[in-house]
Amino acid sequence: MASLDPLNGPSPSTLTILGCGTLGSAILFGLLGNRTQDASAQPSKSSLNQNKTETHAATEDDQDIKKPTRFIACVRTAESAQRLRKELDAWQPSPPVIIVQGNNSRAVQAADTVILGCQPQDLKSCVGEPAVKKALKGKLLISILAGVTIPDVEAVFHQESPSNPQLRLNGATPPADGPHPAAIVRAMPNTASFVRSSTTVITFCSRTTPSSVRLVEWLFASIGSVTRITAAQFDPCTALCGSTPAFFALFIEGLLDGAVALGLKRSEAQVMAAETMKGAAMLMLAGETPETIKEKVATPGGSTIQGVLEMERKALRGSIADALVRCTAAASTLGSKESQ
Repeated sequence: MASLDPLNGPSPSTLTILGCGTLGSAILFGLLGNRTQDASAQPSKSSLNQNKTETHAATEDDQDIKKPTRFIACVRTAESAQRLRKELDAWQPSPPVIIVQGNNSRAVQAADTVILGCQPQDLKSCVGEPAVKKALKGKLLISILAGVTIPDVEAVFHQESPSNPQLRLNGATPPADGPHPAAIVRAMPNTASFVRSSTTVITFCSRTTPSSVRLVEWLFASIGSVTRITAAQFDPCTALCGSTPAFFALFIEGLLDGAVALGLKRSEAQVMAAETMKGAAMLMLAGETPETIKEKVATPGGSTIQGVLEMERKALRGSIADALVRCTAAASTLGSKESQ
């Protein structure tokens, strides 16, 4: 891990993560893991989806990307700093990461690119301070806050102080003639970033330069797949891509309970269930539909159809759909919750 030397500016290229919690740490470790592998071995792991899936391999267009070679992880508490330091100590060789506690403006000043990863309700306290806003001027800011739109972040930039009541979140529009201190990108990865298997959705503001677009796509393609979406699609995609790992984990837990009841070891059943889910996902990514997979497995008079019918009797399909709708509704309100 890099030592806590003074941060003297943005050379070499530096990525700062403001709020290096669960998701921020997953992104950090995914990027660190990607750095340790030969780029020539990576293309099959990184795909870019722009209404269709494409492989995002190294191209000549990538050559002008200012890829980060140093990382700054910002945390609020000593406990968080200690946790992160312990996790980084396990890496060999020591990664180029500096941990900064409670000094956001210093960390932002030293960065070329900033990932905003605090809690949505902490948006104002995290980037609303004058020193932080000043440090963000002219830089690329990638927000991964659920329920917080690009106009929400811009509104905070145009407040005189975090306590200014005249501008509110959720759709507030900054003054048309006001300066924008940063080009803002909105992204939603998931915790599979840690193993470079995230599904990330992104949308850009009009001021994002082509080189910044390529940098953002490269960053998230380094830890999984990337899909460009519109701002209006963000809340349902937050639920579909950001929240469903928990849904899948819950389904696997149910399978494991059943497997244990039938005499299997939980640890062995977990590997078998996860690999089976992975295989089904790969079939769908290869072009199969859920319906065709079900039809191929559930043969007439077989055992699979009996299990499918039992799940249908318990309204599993409807429950999953309702859960996604509820999750989307909840995601849309996260940005409106002020920190207490």
